[in-house]
Amino acid sequence: MQDLMNSLNARNGGVGSYGNFALDSKGQMNFTSYPGSTVTLSVASDDTERGAGGPSITELFGVGPAERSTRGERLVLNPLMNQDPMRLPFAKLNLAAAAGTTALAVGDGRGALALAKSGDVAADFSAVGGTAAMKTSLLRYAADFSGTIARKAAAAESRKDAAEAVAIEVDTQRQAQEGVNLDEELINLTTYQQAFNASARLIQATKDMFDVLTNMI
Repeated sequence: MQDLMNSLNARNGGVGSYGNFALDSKGQMNFTSYPGSTVTLSVASDDTERGAGGPSITELFGVGPAERSTRGERLVLNPLMNQDPMRLPFAKLNLAAAAGTTALAVGDGRGALALAKSGDVAADFSAVGGTAAMKTSLLRYAADFSGTIARKAAAAESRKDAAEAVAIEVDTQRQAQEGVNLDEELINLTTYQQAFNASARLIQATKDMFDVLTNMI
């Protein structure tokens, strides 16, 4: 591992001229640019292998958002254990066992118990998707993360409904301004007709008066 760090931090062939790679206390690989530098790194491609056909350095350390977001898709159950659950190891290896003594005991179920409680083990989770970084159990983190997604989805749905309501109201007002209201047009037509009739009667009365005056002369 130190050879890898030295290669990455080398000024000739590495990125030592721009910053420094290091492993923190949790084994997480981090890159820190030098003061005053705005250099950031992203993985364009990775053809490294840990052993023949093994995972790349990017896969091992989860470097890059794309790698971290797709890691869960590659978790699969060993087909042999799927076919025969009895192959699942329930015992827990005693690494402190002395030479010549038993390291695995028949009937030991501590491994199965540890597997069952694995969701309650506290772990560090980075900030993602609006969820702050935290140290909690996997089950609690999954519940909080799911709740955050549900709240964001509900808020987005509410904003969509509000936007659609505004769009409908605006479209209705536009149609009211651009369209023809038959009732209003009928009232206007009746008013104009009555005004025309009144004007015609006035013209006829004026004509009759003119005729009378003409006859008197």
